[in-house]
Amino acid sequence: MTTSLLPMPEPDLLAFAAGQGHPDYPCLSRTHAPASCVPCADFSPWLQDRSARQDVEALSEYLYRVREANPGLGESAERLRAQYGQLAHRILTTPLDRYLQDGNEAAYLDLRVVLVMLAVHEGFSGFIMTGEAADFVASVMAPHALAVCKEAELIEARNEFVQEMAKEMSYWAAWPLLEADSLPMVAPPEKPALRRLLELLLTLPLGARAHAVDAIRHLSAHPHVPKTLASLSRYDTRKRGLDVTVSSRLILATGIVVPATDLDGWVGTWTRRDLLGFLTQSGVGARNSWGKERLAEVAKTECAELLQLRMHHAGVVELAAEHVEGAHLLREHVEATRECWRVWLAFGTGVG
Repeated sequence: MTTSLLPMPEPDLLAFAAGQGHPDYPCLSRTHAPASCVPCADFSPWLQDRSARQDVEALSEYLYRVREANPGLGESAERLRAQYGQLAHRILTTPLDRYLQDGNEAAYLDLRVVLVMLAVHEGFSGFIMTGEAADFVASVMAPHALAVCKEAELIEARNEFVQEMAKEMSYWAAWPLLEADSLPMVAPPEKPALRRLLELLLTLPLGARAHAVDAIRHLSAHPHVPKTLASLSRYDTRKRGLDVTVSSRLILATGIVVPATDLDGWVGTWTRRDLLGFLTQSGVGARNSWGKERLAEVAKTECAELLQLRMHHAGVVELAAEHVEGAHLLREHVEATRECWRVWLAFGTGVG
């Protein structure tokens, strides 16, 4: 049984945003141009609460508020609100078990919220396959045991779309046709190390969960390149709504990652200019002619304690030892399921 790390969300959308947003667009990020429609926070707890209550009006308001700085051309505010109301209704009522079965209530609720988060920037048609939406869904839905059904219908629709588009655009001509029964499973394999990790991910809001998977995938693939959690959130994760400071705190609280101890790995990410500047500030003589390797060795020899302190204050992390195996399995699982999610988003949501 998993429990959320966050309190119940505020019932009002602007109250949930809590003044974090743009002065003119309270639900949009202050650090991105309003026209990019990037939410100022991870609204998924609020969206889950409203979706569970079947609150079409609330979801419609969210879609409008996040799109209002760049709503499109030629539509009045009233017409846009009506369109978002229709979209919210379709998301809340579409039968998600048509192509994805065996999910529990939490899985289908997460999936509906994911569709709302994607709908800000995406249309659910074949063109969604060309972007990063499937990667986001594969990350968020990784803990859930869903089973694909009517696979032949999805593959047929996908292949027909690719063939039709290839008649006019060379880009699509390079896409191979999928064979029958070729979609991977979306349910995670039953392995204890992976299950322990997935249980922890289930405690996180959806944006923070995607951020955690971003970090896990990097740290698993590059274990000797520790980084800060803030630097390990992909733009496609942030544009769905994320406060990196909050999500970093929540991820650390799970114990999936811990403060890094690999000084060699961290210093290895510094540029030659970084190292030269650090040594100069630390009062250590260094010549401009020295290469990066020599500068790094001098820094570790003369300033090891200061480097450790800087690494700690910077928030550099590494995988916790007990989750290294699970992280490797999770990375493989997310990468394997992207194609299935790509096809389902394009032809199986029932929303488009």
